[in-house]
Amino acid sequence: MLFFIEHQGNEYRVRVESRRGQYYVTLGDQPEMPIDMVFYGHDCTFLDPYEVFSANVVGNKDQFTAWLPDGNVSLRLESEYRRIVRALRGQELANENLVTAKMPGKIAKIHVKVGDIVEAGSPLMVMEAMKMENEIRSVGAGKVVQVAVKEGQAVESGALLAELQPDEEP
Repeated sequence: MLFFIEHQGNEYRVRVESRRGQYYVTLGDQPEMPIDMVFYGHDCTFLDPYEVFSANVVGNKDQFTAWLPDGNVSLRLESEYRRIVRALRGQELANENLVTAKMPGKIAKIHVKVGDIVEAGSPLMVMEAMKMENEIRSVGAGKVVQVAVKEGQAVESGALLAELQPDEEP
């Protein structure tokens, strides 16, 4: 499985595969390397031909902290599957405040205007697609800073519908 790990502003590609009981890791463009890895709950021991690493890894969703003997490492982890799903949903990693069309259709009704404050789950607009009305809802709370479509407008999959400025957390 392919993972993308972000640490201190850098992104690393790590592929981990298991074949016949043996783990193999590829870091970026480096050659594949067999490793021994053991998991006990949140504890992980990783052995390569030259070193032994031991860590206690805790986290939630995609933010993790690895507690190492010589200090802590905070990182963000995303699987290849999760990255593909985000791209198909029209939400790039750095810009989840864009609301995009998930399929081609026609904008039937717009419920918001620029400047409106919306809560997570608030209806933004209605799109007719495949003979059905689909309500487009806000993923998070925030302020509407752009409505990029008009009622009656036909849109393609991936088209920008609106942009939200997320609420600042206190």
